[in-house]
Amino acid sequence: MKLRELLSGNKAVLTDGAVGTYYESLTGKDTAGCELANITEPEVIEKIHREYIEAGARIIRTNTFCANDSLKKDRETLARIITDGWSCAERASEGRAVICADISALYETPDNQGKTEEQYRFLADCFLRAGAQTFIFETLSELDAVMPAIDYILEKKPDAEIIVSFTLLPDGCTRSGVSSQTLMRQIKSNEDKLCAVGLNCGIGAVQLYPAAVPFLTYIRENTALFTMVMPNAGYPALIGGRTVYGSMPSYFARETAAFLSLGVNAVGGCCGTSPEYIRQLGEYVSGRKKVEFKKIVPAPRVRRTENTGKRFCDKPFIIAAELDPPNNADLTKIISAAGELRDSGVDVITVSDSPLGHAKADPVICSARIKRETGIDVMPHICCRDRNINAIRSLLMGAHSEGIRAVLAVTGDRIAETDRGIVKPVFNMDSTKLMSLIRELNNSVFSGDEMQIGGAFDPGASGIDSALKRLDKKISSGASFVLTQPVFTDRAIENIRLAKQKNIRILAGIMPMVSLRNALFMQNEVPGMTIPDELVRKFTADMTREQAQQTGIEIAALTAQKLIPYVDGFYFITPFNRAQVVAGVIDIIKSQLK
Repeated sequence: MKLRELLSGNKAVLTDGAVGTYYESLTGKDTAGCELANITEPEVIEKIHREYIEAGARIIRTNTFCANDSLKKDRETLARIITDGWSCAERASEGRAVICADISALYETPDNQGKTEEQYRFLADCFLRAGAQTFIFETLSELDAVMPAIDYILEKKPDAEIIVSFTLLPDGCTRSGVSSQTLMRQIKSNEDKLCAVGLNCGIGAVQLYPAAVPFLTYIRENTALFTMVMPNAGYPALIGGRTVYGSMPSYFARETAAFLSLGVNAVGGCCGTSPEYIRQLGEYVSGRKKVEFKKIVPAPRVRRTENTGKRFCDKPFIIAAELDPPNNADLTKIISAAGELRDSGVDVITVSDSPLGHAKADPVICSARIKRETGIDVMPHICCRDRNINAIRSLLMGAHSEGIRAVLAVTGDRIAETDRGIVKPVFNMDSTKLMSLIRELNNSVFSGDEMQIGGAFDPGASGIDSALKRLDKKISSGASFVLTQPVFTDRAIENIRLAKQKNIRILAGIMPMVSLRNALFMQNEVPGMTIPDELVRKFTADMTREQAQQTGIEIAALTAQKLIPYVDGFYFITPFNRAQVVAGVIDIIKSQLK
């Protein structure tokens, strides 16, 4: 039987529940090994599938959710896990249920660039060889990541039936911050490639329902796609080293049955749901128990904070200055420097985020203090090294509440090799993913009072073509301006001229040197910094501090003058937070900025 035929009936059908958590409850073994059980314990996996079918499930998923490189197995073993997993499902089904080839979401990280598409193809080929007709990509955070795999499957098997199932959180966004509105648009534009759209995992039915109503209603009213809902058995708790779901089957069944009133075509369960959960849910599907209709009360409109942070972005030529946060709790000096820079003509203060992986005061908190105490616009850097997606979303919402309306999204410097194992990086996303996250917040939470998104551009990169491609990706991810790495060479100026042909505003980085030691340090120890020897030789060891500082100001001013025709502003990296140095450069070039 094909999925379309099954879902075309007058009544919704049941899916199975969670193979992994039920395997753990049956065997006492960790769910991390359940996919390998396709090979080592096929009788247990068959038993699980069979019990779900006997409970009423007409759609089952193969025990292959994590059958990918995350298992740390060679490709031969992965192929066998998939083949044996398909065979277990076939033997248990005996034609009584539609079998879905289950594939989880694979996402690229800074350490996994360009590998996911090849891995998806490998998984698809394994399932196709096994005889799969129906595929489910589940627990997704976005659609774009799996579309290449879907296209590949349809190229190999044009009549394949594809289900995509997303994990929505109570705020209506996915784990990676993609809003349900964005998902709706993406699904609509790819409707011809899909058979059904679902929601699964993450949270229980009660928390999922308010977020699911607009999403499922849109799919039903604007597409010809079938819909499915498979929530968790409540929220998990870790007890004695095991993940436990506390809700009772009767509670789960009653709350999940509420989705039937939305016209969904299939209901079932995800983490924590055993065959008993599905059996009791089936009593509502069959009509033996009455479904309760839930009324959704719209959330009250929130009064927006005053939008005061876009002033600098509206200026035709922008002067930004970076200050380095302290490595202690005293913000006196950075706030004082911000006031000096404001008085010298700087439009916005940007605060770095623990550069080189060294812990310093939080840039958003520093920026909020600077804004409150000096009145100047602020733009904190936010890097991906130290926070997961949840923490970054929370940070952005807090920043917005403080009137911050611009951020610089960066991937972040690596942690020094000697720190690894003690200080662990997160890198849950890279800068372009972070930009997409902010764009999604602009489309939802911040709608009508959006944040400006900035990115970084390295004009001194040895491969300018690659740098320009990365710039294109940042623009498509939502960046409206970029701050460049410090410019010291004519080649970097030429590369900025090339980048100016893109549809984005460019603030050229200017970093005045203030001594011979400072120049040598930047030349030799700062990653990505290219400083010609002739500039370093302008400093001598016998210079006074004032002489060296003035030399640095003059070098920076000359570079800035060369750049003016090709940029939309300057981004001054303030050496040692010496505001007077940046003020000196601005004084020299002020007449040319008018």
